[in-house]
Amino acid sequence: DRYRLAVRVLPGRSMAGGPGRALVDADLLADLGDWALRGTDVRIEVEVGGEEGVDGGRAVLCADDGPRRALTGGRGTFPSYRTMLDALAPVRTRVVTDRGALRAALGGWHGEGAVRLRARERELALGRGDSEPAVLPAVRTGPPQDLAFDPAVLLPALEASVGPDVLLEIASAAEPVVVRSADQGSFTTLVMPVHGHPSNV
Repeated sequence: DRYRLAVRVLPGRSMAGGPGRALVDADLLADLGDWALRGTDVRIEVEVGGEEGVDGGRAVLCADDGPRRALTGGRGTFPSYRTMLDALAPVRTRVVTDRGALRAALGGWHGEGAVRLRARERELALGRGDSEPAVLPAVRTGPPQDLAFDPAVLLPALEASVGPDVLLEIASAAEPVVVRSADQGSFTTLVMPVHGHPSNV
């Protein structure tokens, strides 16, 4: 009930050379975010190394012919996320709602335990225990669903997403929920619900 996986495809304006992969430290890459935003374009050069050109690779970032920032390749095995995505159970219910409103509602219960969600026909109700639920406008296709999330796990998925609306693709209350940007289908996050009793919201 704690894991989260995020995948996003970023198409480049141009590409030269063959395919390559480099495993880099996420914290180190995040620190370069502000630096990269100051340039019009960022060029990524992947210098492949290690067995089969996977481990030990090195990525170099260059922004508008400015200084080069090297990201030394990490050691280890990157999760086989494609296998995980291919093995997901069929989606039974889809819910589209306002991403900012859902994020704000969850933020009000941060750090206080799981929050239960009930996907109704035209709304999404969020609550905990006997508290008054927050009700958000939503569009649901498929059967109703009751499930619970730890806000500390679901909130980062909403914050990392893009666009005004979020799409929740639900197989069941006990399987990973796919969180997508409703208008940016290449951004995909898997969030695991927590075990809980049926919601009373």
